Amino acid sequence: MIRASTAFFLCFSEISMVAPAAAQSCTLNFTIEVTQGVGTIRPGTHLPGFAEFTTDGRSFRQEGGSTSHLATGTMTIGDGTGGEIGGEIWTLITTSRSNAADLVGVYAHRIEGLSYGGLEYEGPMALTLYGSPGSRPEAVPPTTQAGWDGLDLRRAFMLHAHGADMLAGDVLGLTVECS
Repeated sequence: MIRASTAFFLCFSEISMVAPAAAQSCTLNFTIEVTQGVGTIRPGTHLPGFAEFTTDGRSFRQEGGSTSHLATGTMTIGDGTGGEIGGEIWTLITTSRSNAADLVGVYAHRIEGLSYGGLEYEGPMALTLYGSPGSRPEAVPPTTQAGWDGLDLRRAFMLHAHGADMLAGDVLGLTVECS
């Protein structure tokens, strides 16, 4: 019979055994083609997007085999004419080497700049890139343009309004520079 202290140790050991991603900084430029609009943002509209983040080297396992990499930074969409929508990046989620699609998701919260019909679109806001199963050799964020380009199965953007509605679209172009 496993004692409670042994079970805790085994569980804690599993959580802490995740290899942390090295701290890195990346800048992402992308374009969103809106598929689900909000207010005057209609389907088919192209919105430029920008994100910059720095992972801090702290990573931990999450459910379903995903890994969270804590980060700081910002993500913004808009045309640069004062109608920007943006918030704080707080984590990147990765999966790799599974039977399901590999993914890298960049997640922001505390979103400001969009309200419509009494709803505040405060997030989360996510840029999620999917690759074929096994396309990511390890569960750390890519560091090269080629690594990000390999996530080409599906590229999605979404901004939620407390589960009541969302702005969504496809990511058409993505350029990345990491250091």
